[in-house]
Amino acid sequence: MTDSMAAALASVVRAKTKKWRKAKRREDRISSWGLGRMRTASYRTTIRDVAFKVMEDAYQKASGGGRYPANARQIYYAARPAILAEADADSLDSQYFTQELLKSYLEQRRPGWDVIYDARGHFTEPHRKGRDRQPPVGLGGAEVRAYVSRFTADSVKETPILRSPQMVTTVGPGLRFGGVLFIEKEGFDPILEAASIADRYDLAVASTKGMPVSAACDVLGEMQLPVYVVRDFDKSGFSIASVLRRGTRGSHKRPANVIDLGLRLADIEGLEREPVSYPQRSNPRDNLRRNGATPEEIAVLVQRDNYRGHGGERVELNAMTSDQFIGWLESKLEEHGVAKIIPNGKVLRSAYRRALFLQKLDAAQMQFAQEIEHDGVVAPKNLLSGVKRLLAERPEMSWDEAVWRAAHDDLENAGE
Repeated sequence: MTDSMAAALASVVRAKTKKWRKAKRREDRISSWGLGRMRTASYRTTIRDVAFKVMEDAYQKASGGGRYPANARQIYYAARPAILAEADADSLDSQYFTQELLKSYLEQRRPGWDVIYDARGHFTEPHRKGRDRQPPVGLGGAEVRAYVSRFTADSVKETPILRSPQMVTTVGPGLRFGGVLFIEKEGFDPILEAASIADRYDLAVASTKGMPVSAACDVLGEMQLPVYVVRDFDKSGFSIASVLRRGTRGSHKRPANVIDLGLRLADIEGLEREPVSYPQRSNPRDNLRRNGATPEEIAVLVQRDNYRGHGGERVELNAMTSDQFIGWLESKLEEHGVAKIIPNGKVLRSAYRRALFLQKLDAAQMQFAQEIEHDGVVAPKNLLSGVKRLLAERPEMSWDEAVWRAAHDDLENAGE
């Protein structure tokens, strides 16, 4: 072929593929709808049509028949094969599915599903101090629903019975948990809670968004407990387990025993894989080898080299349905002998005496409360003005603290 013929051919190819290239670039950001439309003269079935058709089955699969909550990305993985096949599409962007298709379906159909979206920020109430302290509420679907379900009514019980706590008050691992379950991403807490994983295995649960920070290494190092790592089957997942073992830059401690539960190669059989690419001029094989990947695992994660760099396949934890995830996790924890915490005999005897003391105290409190209920206590007429005065003097005080102070002052003046 002469130079002029080659130039002419290249010009024709560029002209004919211009629209395809533009659509493909748009695909990478949105969805495969555009290319599918170009492939057929009459585009009858849209990705949205198919998504709405298979969404019910996808949710039921992801949630284990409604037994557990389902993460939005779990539903995406459950729906993707059917959508790609029926819509004759090459790809389906996860953001487009979770943020547009799934949310539109939930808004229009209102099926009442328990769908989890990662918390995007936190909500904190005022006046939460001491033993009444309430942690911030994550602004995610499951967290908000649980918070709203606990809203206080506009009334106050005048003679509340303050039941003594059955559990011993603890902070940290002493007498409470024997290991830490470390998950590389957020969004699994509602599923773990539904399966009572933390309570059944006496494990604390930690999660991150990305690589562990020095604070995470420090607190896990202070505990000196086994850390069971759950992460994606990809380059970042292997790096996360490795970083926990050696500590991060700036960390002063590191965990005593890091156990990588996976995902490993044996765990991803039957799970849906997705393509992954690596930056040019980087060799992921060396990094994976340093961070504990086997040659067989590297062969899956890095399958080819090209002028753009390297490419392979990865598997997310979200590729498992909720019941698959719980079953897999339980088998891993049992394989490593994770067991309940039972203190020594001395501690058990002290706890028994504490339980007996508090139960007797509760019984006496109940009797005393019944006596007070018949006292006919009347609130002072100037209570409102007194509360306003206290709040003006100390605006950081809450209204019920001001009422408590007023009652305390009246008792002192009465000599009680």
